[in-house]
Amino acid sequence: MGIGDQIRMRRAELGWSQSRLAAETCRTAGVDIGTLGRQEIYRWEKGKRTPREWLPFIAKAVGLTQDELTAPDAPVADGIALGGIWHSRYAYESTGRGAITRHHYVVIRQDGNRLSVESLPGSNDSPVSLSFTVRGPIATGTWTEHTAVDGYYQGAVYHGALQVIVDPTGRSMAGRWVGFDKEFRVDSGPWTLNLVDTATDEVTRQRYGKSPAEPEVN
Repeated sequence: MGIGDQIRMRRAELGWSQSRLAAETCRTAGVDIGTLGRQEIYRWEKGKRTPREWLPFIAKAVGLTQDELTAPDAPVADGIALGGIWHSRYAYESTGRGAITRHHYVVIRQDGNRLSVESLPGSNDSPVSLSFTVRGPIATGTWTEHTAVDGYYQGAVYHGALQVIVDPTGRSMAGRWVGFDKEFRVDSGPWTLNLVDTATDEVTRQRYGKSPAEPEVN
C-alpha cells in the first residue's frame, strides 16, 4: 500500500473531505489556508505526485507519526476473511444492578479493510451495531446499542468507540469499548468476539437468531 493509499484511508477514517485535509495540513505547517488545495490532495491519493516536504505536516494533521503514515500495512489477520457469524460479549458495571455481561450473535460483513457488524434478530432484545476499520491486526471503530423499550434502560440509545486485536487465526477478537453510561459518565470495559460459523446465508442467520446463552440444537 502506497503513501497515497495511506493518506486516503486515514482521511476516510477521520471523515474528512480532501479540502478539510488540505486546510488542516496548512494549519499544522503554519501557512495560509489555501496554500495547499484539494487538487493536490487528490493527486497524492491517486499516486500522481508525492507529498515530500508536506509529509510531516500531513502526518501531524491526521494524528499519526510520519513512520506510521508511510509504513505499509500488515495484512488483515494474515489475509484471513473475517465475515461470518460471531458470538459477541461485552461487560459493563451497572450503577443499579452491578456487573452485567451482554451476549449477541452478530453477522460480520467485510469489504476490504472495513467491517460492518449487526446483531441478529432474536439474539438479544437490545440490538447492537458496530463499524470497524482494520489496520494490520488492529480493528478500530464505533458501537451503538439500542436498549429494549420495555427493559431497564427503557429504549435509551448508547454509543461509543471500540478497539480490538484480531487473532492471527481470524477466529477471535478482543479489546475494550469506551462510552457513556446512564449517569453520563465515561466508562469502559472488555469486548470479545468469537467466530462460530463462516456462513452468512439466510438459513444460517435464522439458525443463530436466538440468545447465545441457549444450547444449540443440531
